[in-house]
Amino acid sequence: MKKALTFYKISATGNDFVLFDNRTAELDSRREAAFFSRLCRPHTAVGADGVILLEQSDRADFRYVHINSDGSLAEMCGNGSRAVSWFAQRLGVVQDQASFEINNHLYHSTIRGFTVTTDFIPAGRPILSIPVIEEPALQCGGLIDTGVPHLVVFVDQVTETDVDGLGRKYRHHPFFPKGTNVDFVQLGKENELSVRTFERGVEAETLACGTGAVAAALIAHVRKGLSSPCLVSFPGGRVQVDFSDDFHTIRLTGEVTPVFHGVLEEPFHA
Repeated sequence: MKKALTFYKISATGNDFVLFDNRTAELDSRREAAFFSRLCRPHTAVGADGVILLEQSDRADFRYVHINSDGSLAEMCGNGSRAVSWFAQRLGVVQDQASFEINNHLYHSTIRGFTVTTDFIPAGRPILSIPVIEEPALQCGGLIDTGVPHLVVFVDQVTETDVDGLGRKYRHHPFFPKGTNVDFVQLGKENELSVRTFERGVEAETLACGTGAVAAALIAHVRKGLSSPCLVSFPGGRVQVDFSDDFHTIRLTGEVTPVFHGVLEEPFHA
């Protein structure tokens, strides 16, 4: 590993990431998974929900690799895709439009200042009958894949929900052999939702989740008649989800906040 590692720290509606320009392929996402996981720890390192490597692509403006804070690879991250799109513009890789690939899927994004929109690939129809919920206060919305799997659960008061306990329980439920993210969703005013998410790979509640916002909006459309555009509020801020009724067109829009950039000292990554 090279002796000086320059990084950016970017928050996307509360999801925070450490980003590296890896177009020279000096970092290996699999070989150095333990290092990336250590880098995400608060207090003793930079602290983040995940690490993002911006890399060369032969079929898009760039590709990115997303390493969760537990060292696992993420198939997709909605807020991470917005953060890396801004980062690509900052590096001069793109201007106000970007194409990128992750997990062999192609996506597009639009960067307007600090507002970034990601165009998702079409989502499949949700699985509505999920016989796993045991608590009477929880209403199962269904399971949907928005790049990663999400179990959507409706609650009356999301601020009073035990997201850590219940999220951990259903994230590891045997019904989901590869695990799942868990979104606790409260209906708000017309076409507004309040959401808290327990994220697989972070293994904790995060301040926001882009794929979770999309999952919550789509399931609420099917179950509750919510229509597009939908405003989704998280503890870390608010995003907007636009979608067509057939889920072929899906867009996630929100703010990104560049926090700082720096250089890792050698003793940390030696």
